[in-house]
Amino acid sequence: MIWLTWRQFRTQIFAALTVLAAAAAYVLITGTQLRHSYTADLASCGAQNDCFGVLNGLQDQYNGPLQLAEMLVLAAPGLIGIFWGAPLVAGELERGTHLLAWNQSVTRTRWLAVKLSCLALASVVTVGVLSLLLTWWASPLDAASGNRFGTMAFNARDVAPLGYAAFAFALGVALGLLFQRTLPAMAVTLAIFIAVQVLVTAGVRPHLLPATAASVPVNQTTMSQAIRFDRSDANTGPVTVDLPAPSGSWLQSESEVLNSSGRPVQTGEILSCWTKYFGQPGASGKGGSPGMGPLGACLASDNLHVDLTYQAADRYWQLQWIETALYGALALLLAVATFRRTRRLRG
Repeated sequence: MIWLTWRQFRTQIFAALTVLAAAAAYVLITGTQLRHSYTADLASCGAQNDCFGVLNGLQDQYNGPLQLAEMLVLAAPGLIGIFWGAPLVAGELERGTHLLAWNQSVTRTRWLAVKLSCLALASVVTVGVLSLLLTWWASPLDAASGNRFGTMAFNARDVAPLGYAAFAFALGVALGLLFQRTLPAMAVTLAIFIAVQVLVTAGVRPHLLPATAASVPVNQTTMSQAIRFDRSDANTGPVTVDLPAPSGSWLQSESEVLNSSGRPVQTGEILSCWTKYFGQPGASGKGGSPGMGPLGACLASDNLHVDLTYQAADRYWQLQWIETALYGALALLLAVATFRRTRRLRG
């Protein structure tokens, strides 16, 4: 059965190997250049103690290739579910070739087990290699940005794509068996896989671990690091400030500026300090503006603060493994359902 499975799917395997070889060659060449640029830029800006602009320029330079690589890794599990998973059983049922094996003393369980295990392993290894290549290639950019929790970054790095590949493949096989037709199974596989990805990313991942709550005071130190400060044109409007979360963390929520009793601060209450350091024109301050620190010092006596919830940087691997296990469990459930339904097939 292993030899038969190889004969049936060798074209797909060779195509995957070709993609992996091309990806590895590209990553090796450009990744070496990227590392050289990162090291050189870090050394030059470190001497001047001003790396923000230099590292931003490096990220802008490689942003296009990075996004393309991330899209490839994100698309790979879905493509595997469509082109490897859905036709695995549905194609055999459409052509009637499954009967050749069943009528030659090969049990249905063994027939499915060999096909499922061989192609599932190939699926996980293929996506795993792509993820490994991207993780290595993008590591200087990830170090520069300090954020591994972004949707594209988290979903395309490290071990999470392995779970996606296992789930997408098992989903395609299960739907192929359910519909017993390849094209409908391919279409529904893609739709369900995308829906589950969106649901888990937006609705499940933020709740996998309890968030850490923190209250950050508005003062000269924090405002000097603020990304943006906004006030309303009306005196009764809200005041918001994007204060930095702990380094490398995933910021999940950020309140408006609050006073000591927890009430949202109104624009009229901070207008005197704002006018003193920014003048009347405009209604916002950008991070890095010279007036941000003095504005924070002026507001410090009012005991203002912003409430944050976030996932600390050291929870990255916990979330990666939990999500991988979640998708692995879904893949296992789909595989069990596929085996049970196969035993009830007529023929």
